[in-house]
Amino acid sequence: MTLRTIFILAFATLAMVPGCDNTPKRTPIPLSASSDDRYNGDEVQINDWSFLGIPGKQIRTRHWDLRTTLRSERLRGILPGFYEKALERYQHVFGTELPPPAYSLETYLFGDRRQWKNKTRMILPDKAASFEGLGRGGFTTNGIAVLYDIDGYGWHRDTLALGSHEGWHQYVQTTFKDQLPVWLDEGVATTMEGFSWRRGLQFRTDANRERWSRLRTCILENRMIPLDLLLSMHPERFLDGHKQTLLDYYAQIWAFARYLEEAEDGRYRDRVGNVLLLAASGDLYRQLLRSDQLTDERRAQVEEDSEAGLAVLEVFIEGDVSALQERYWDWCRTLVGAPARSAS
Repeated sequence: MTLRTIFILAFATLAMVPGCDNTPKRTPIPLSASSDDRYNGDEVQINDWSFLGIPGKQIRTRHWDLRTTLRSERLRGILPGFYEKALERYQHVFGTELPPPAYSLETYLFGDRRQWKNKTRMILPDKAASFEGLGRGGFTTNGIAVLYDIDGYGWHRDTLALGSHEGWHQYVQTTFKDQLPVWLDEGVATTMEGFSWRRGLQFRTDANRERWSRLRTCILENRMIPLDLLLSMHPERFLDGHKQTLLDYYAQIWAFARYLEEAEDGRYRDRVGNVLLLAASGDLYRQLLRSDQLTDERRAQVEEDSEAGLAVLEVFIEGDVSALQERYWDWCRTLVGAPARSAS
């Protein structure tokens, strides 16, 4: 299987660009035992750090290495617990017990867009111009996320949603031995965007008003993407600036991931969890190519990575994609309170 190189994510007015090299060349970073800052009983080490002469902080937790020039002390204080809680959710998505990362997950969270653009040019000089045209956002490549405070003053919900989405990509890139199909990788990542603070921090797939609202618009305006096309699409094609189409894509990939997790009494939940476990262990594509459900022609397409995403769905989750689409679309209409489709 060939490795994909770039993703794009759009969340309301923010756009995020995750990259995708699965083999980081870094070593584990242990925490100093002398640290006395703690959250939930876990150590946090805070060091001075700077970027191009701009003072900042390095915040190291058990699993994260966060480098930031944020001006908001409040947001900086939220980050350690938020990121560790997000990682806990990553490891148990779809009822799984996924492995912890072997490396500290390195994140750069800058105080403004100018700093982010400078770091982007350093890390991805060939792609920097395209990324800069996407508006608010960030990217992840080789397990390293480069983000900035897209909210500015006030509540930092979008910035944290961006961080938890990209954090999933960081986790997969540093931990999984097989690459996930794009639709599943992005679908799970969008389910990480929603959270609530009402009774302490809780990550909730349904707490995502932006995706829900966009999905409702897609349904009411007949902009639902056929499922076989949705599962074969790659967000990189949206680098040409079609942000509205990109927003439609992410709303629908969020809805499909949510459908697989909770619809039909959780019928597909364990099947998707099995795909994640196979990818983490490095056995996903080996088992896919051995499947007797693939014709020789289809197997050749999968080996070229042109049909892998849809094939994973058909072999491991649901073979009848047309029937699945009908049930999924009906579920989406119920979810957003849209009228039932009229009989044809």
